Amino acid sequence: MDLDGGNQKRVVTGVGNSILLDFHYTEGRVYWADKKTGVIYKAAMDGTQRQKLHSSEKGISGLAVDWVHNFVIWTSGEVGSIKRVNTDGKNEKTLLRHLSQPISIAVAPNDRFIFWLSDGITPSIQRSDVAGEMITTVLKIQERLGGLSIDRTDKRLFWVQFSLEGESAIGSCDYNGNVVNVIDQPLLSQSLGMSVFLEQVFYTDMSSRTIRQVNKYAGGEAENINLKRMTHPPTAVKVVHPLNQPIEDSMPVFPVCDGRTGVCVNVCSNPAEQGICQCTKGFALSKHGNYCEDVNECGLWDHGCSLGCENIPGSYFCTCPKGYALLPDRKTCHETSPCLANMTQCHNGCLATGEGTICVCPEGSLLQPDGQTCRGCTSSDRGGCSQQCSPITPGRWECDCLPGYKLHQDGKRCTATGESSLIHTHTHHIRPPPYLLLANIVNIRRVNLDGTGDQSLVEEPSGTVIALDYDPVQNKVYFASTVLKQIERADLDGGSREVLLTEELDSPEGLAVDWVNRKLYWTDRGSSNELYHACLSTIDRSTLDGFDRETIISKGIQKPRGIAVHPLAKKLFWTDMGTRPVLESASLEGSDRVVIASADLVSPSGLTIDFTEDRLYWCDSKRGVLETASLDGSNRQVLTENEVGQPFDLAVFEDRLWITDREQQLLLSIDKWTGMDPERLHGNMVQPASIVVVHPLAKPGANVCLYRNGGCAQVCESRLGFAHCSCHSHIAQSADGKGCLPSYRSTDGESADPISLKNKTLNDESMPLPPTLFIEKMVSDQDDCFSLRCDVNAQCLLDGGNPTCHCLEGFTGDGELCVDLDECMLGMALCSIQSSVCVNTAGGYYCQCRPGFSGEEHHCTDVDECKMGTHKCDEQAECINTIGKYRCKCQAGYSGNGHTCQELSTTSSWVTTSRPMDVTSQWLNTNTVESCPSSHDTYCLYEGVCFYFPEMESYACNCISGYMGERCQFSDLEWWELQQAEQEKRRNVAIALGMVVLITLLSIAACVTYCYG
Repeated sequence: MDLDGGNQKRVVTGVGNSILLDFHYTEGRVYWADKKTGVIYKAAMDGTQRQKLHSSEKGISGLAVDWVHNFVIWTSGEVGSIKRVNTDGKNEKTLLRHLSQPISIAVAPNDRFIFWLSDGITPSIQRSDVAGEMITTVLKIQERLGGLSIDRTDKRLFWVQFSLEGESAIGSCDYNGNVVNVIDQPLLSQSLGMSVFLEQVFYTDMSSRTIRQVNKYAGGEAENINLKRMTHPPTAVKVVHPLNQPIEDSMPVFPVCDGRTGVCVNVCSNPAEQGICQCTKGFALSKHGNYCEDVNECGLWDHGCSLGCENIPGSYFCTCPKGYALLPDRKTCHETSPCLANMTQCHNGCLATGEGTICVCPEGSLLQPDGQTCRGCTSSDRGGCSQQCSPITPGRWECDCLPGYKLHQDGKRCTATGESSLIHTHTHHIRPPPYLLLANIVNIRRVNLDGTGDQSLVEEPSGTVIALDYDPVQNKVYFASTVLKQIERADLDGGSREVLLTEELDSPEGLAVDWVNRKLYWTDRGSSNELYHACLSTIDRSTLDGFDRETIISKGIQKPRGIAVHPLAKKLFWTDMGTRPVLESASLEGSDRVVIASADLVSPSGLTIDFTEDRLYWCDSKRGVLETASLDGSNRQVLTENEVGQPFDLAVFEDRLWITDREQQLLLSIDKWTGMDPERLHGNMVQPASIVVVHPLAKPGANVCLYRNGGCAQVCESRLGFAHCSCHSHIAQSADGKGCLPSYRSTDGESADPISLKNKTLNDESMPLPPTLFIEKMVSDQDDCFSLRCDVNAQCLLDGGNPTCHCLEGFTGDGELCVDLDECMLGMALCSIQSSVCVNTAGGYYCQCRPGFSGEEHHCTDVDECKMGTHKCDEQAECINTIGKYRCKCQAGYSGNGHTCQELSTTSSWVTTSRPMDVTSQWLNTNTVESCPSSHDTYCLYEGVCFYFPEMESYACNCISGYMGERCQFSDLEWWELQQAEQEKRRNVAIALGMVVLITLLSIAACVTYCYG
């Protein structure tokens, strides 16, 4: 799960409830040990390649991974020893003997230390070097200890301690046992797992079945990470992050920390006053005086920002609303103005200053040295990021990538990696590289993205192959011949070729595979008779097997060629090279036709979709132009002109475009953002035509488990176009990651691995199973289980030499009767409530995406209806995407609900036809209030509603909840609360003074009465 409790998923099953846990970050593996049996296992982080690593004595009490020297180290409380073995299961060695009940262990390999807890007569924390020498006692504590963990950033040890009176606490000290910090913390269980990361301590709570976190220095009330109780009590926890397993060369350096002093934590010590901790600017010392807390400068109201302020750790920056820009002092906001004729080179707007008019940039971007262009997340270049840009401050941003991609070393580009592998080796995964499929008139060729590795897959010397596409589920290539007038398909290696359609085909020049809805679309230019082109041209579709053929578009179409399908947006796109060239779209059934582009088109040919950006790319074969636009035709842009002689088709992947040039008989590759950086890729080509990129991420949303269960023997889960195979409970996974092996038990109940019986190493994944032994065990198990009547959803296993029926995963019962577990009702499903609905199935479940979301299996992501063009906003309205939906806002000069917008009355541009329903001002009950003119659209900040009072000739704002001020410029109520507190203080002082005066007067009156009465 994530640190906020989200994205919880099961990685490895059937490990029992008495385990110890650790991981190896650079290897990408998780290690665990069964405390009862003494067996140590390992698996990949995604749960694949599970295998038995080593068998030790029973009673393992602690487990740790040395990621620098690649050792697995464990303690044995009963034997009193510490042992280690290589991460490949070889070379077991005893490091320490005759120890006093070691119960937990942690390693700091960069400092060459091993730490463990001793649960002897006097509990203590012990230390040695990584070789098991130079043993020393770090700290002795008179209370019971447990849960040892290391903060490798601050180089401190953390533990929990329990007193005889039942009180508990979390303690910490440095590696030498100095600077001890103990905070009281109520812990409900004495057996817990513990992990430290950044400022938090994460620990397991078996009684409440939760993972909890607490500040590692201040303590306080613990917070639950998972909102729902786990089905089983958690016994161990580890935070997987490179900071928790740093490599010495890349140890992080904190500019606000002086680690050499050993007395302050994440702060700098003042050398003039020993023992006093100080914080850098932007931080304040905690009440305990041992660590720094961020100061919220925006909440102090002395930040100097004229309108908006945003706090960040250690600092802050000023912000301005739309229509305003920061002056060079970076604090004052000034209204932007239309650029004059001599300032048309400004890309965002202009700002009049005392030194003249200058170009300005939107918030989150910086003006470049040329004084004209802007660079940042809010600019057209998105800060140079390939996919996602995350602003940190107005002058800083970071690039990030979509799932399945990784950030390049340049920190900007994203390269496709996928999430899993299709090819397994003995120790690591090899991800399939992307490549191109190219229709070459007389054959279909496979070419690497750089133009190398050119090879022929399908030969068609008598035909004319110009159209192709592929299906990522069945790994088939579909292609059409305009001479043979037929559509065929074959495997991606060229085998298993078969004809799908032959009848009523004239000139199929474009193909598109809907890999989600399992449909095949194609364009047909019809008869060669010029008089009937407009009548006989069609767009047809069928199933991927060629059945259920139907014509979906036959009217208003002349010479269709390129075609592309967007299954997630449920749209079809095509080009028409007729007398009125056009680029159009329609629904997958052929309805709701929309013209995407028609101006400046001569002969639009190829068409492709960038699914990461939801953008269209097309080429014009006669003009030699490459263009791009959003799915609705907006944001149209010419990428390059006259760089390609006669472009026929194009394909997009990552940050590049590949174009086929029929005139020069070559491939051309350019940058998809700028149209620059051209590369000419020559090959053995006759007349290159259609082209596609083959990679699991090139067609997102494909469920590869639909075809032959993704190649998995039992359970298949499709993630990012890859098949993730797993096995049912008590079934081991084979070395190839796809097959499943039955459990083997000897008559005495111990595991009898057929590989180990041949005296082979346990980690030799390439070793085949001995066939004779495998058959003997299968016959033996069949005979033992023959007398049982296991349920169809159960399997027979030998438990202690006796056959027993066990229900499969997803079912519950006694084995002879197994019923389905409703994971949705029991809260076991990992579906996000916001984006999906859990649907129970036999033995499992799946997450059905809610409207406004799309995805596969257990992952649903927001659909940007605005970018895809699936919204219902009025033409005069702006579409604003939100999570799971969208909203429409009428443009300036129009009023309405966004779905329908009407132009404001020309007789009075000051008054709208409607008013907001949440306005409570008494002025709204009269006719003396009007809406503000368009020149004051940005007068009220943070979505406040502007009103004009003609009688007073003034403007006013109706602020939404959470904002206040003349222009709604205050983002919270802290100022108001401070004013109220100050007034309350003055009122209390006045009352107190009044009481003093009253008592004085009464005292004087009493004295006078007594003396003269």
